[in-house]
Amino acid sequence: MRHPQDKPKVENGVSYVKERFFKGGDFHGLADIRQQARQWCLQTAGQRVHGTTQHLPLVVFQEEEQAKLLPWNGESYDVPDWRNVTVHPDYHIAYRYALYSAPDSTCPSGTKLEVRGDSKLVRLYNRGVLVKVHPRKPRGGRSTDPEDYPKGLTAYTLRSPNYMRRQLAEIGEDAGAFAERLFSGPTPWSKLRQAQKMLRLGERYTPARLNAACRRALTVDLIDVRRLERILAEALEEEATPATTVMAAPPGRFVRPGNAFAVVTNRNEGGLL
Repeated sequence: MRHPQDKPKVENGVSYVKERFFKGGDFHGLADIRQQARQWCLQTAGQRVHGTTQHLPLVVFQEEEQAKLLPWNGESYDVPDWRNVTVHPDYHIAYRYALYSAPDSTCPSGTKLEVRGDSKLVRLYNRGVLVKVHPRKPRGGRSTDPEDYPKGLTAYTLRSPNYMRRQLAEIGEDAGAFAERLFSGPTPWSKLRQAQKMLRLGERYTPARLNAACRRALTVDLIDVRRLERILAEALEEEATPATTVMAAPPGRFVRPGNAFAVVTNRNEGGLL
């Protein structure tokens, strides 16, 4: 990638294989083509004098290159995916529709990072230096290391949450109460994306509907912005909350009155009646 002048040299071998092996060949299935390719590499392509190096490719491989190869571990090669990302104010980066925390000590908000992702891990690099490794999360997932957050609740870390509180409180009393519950945890800045989503919901469904949806969510102690969005999408904010009814116990089939089990003592005769 960093030496584009080498690209034609690498791809030149593809044309050689197409012209010298595949062209005019007669193949009978995958097993047959593999057997013919192995024989062609060992007896023809590997024994020719290379036009650039003036050496036999098979001899160079056996004497110089083969000893430097690592043994195969039995797993297929996991092709990595590289992306350029930015650390957001909530100390997370977005990669493949999932969120991953970045250490504030080395990657403050606004830092440009390189991400290497494969099927199992997500690695964060700052100018080529590995700064964080996370397990790969599915779409919509989140991997947060509490140690990545700043130490202590400083004015800087609380500036954005307090601003979002004021913005949501302007929508309505219930929206403000919902925001207070949302930011009530020990790391309020981790809820910034959810608060921003609430503001977008107010723009999409009107502030009045958002405030009504927050009122309904608070009555059932549902502090979840995704559920809040579902309430708005299904227009459930104006529906009355179903009252909980207590079912009466069915009458007993063989119920006896309480006095049926009473024991009467006759103190004068010293016996039981």
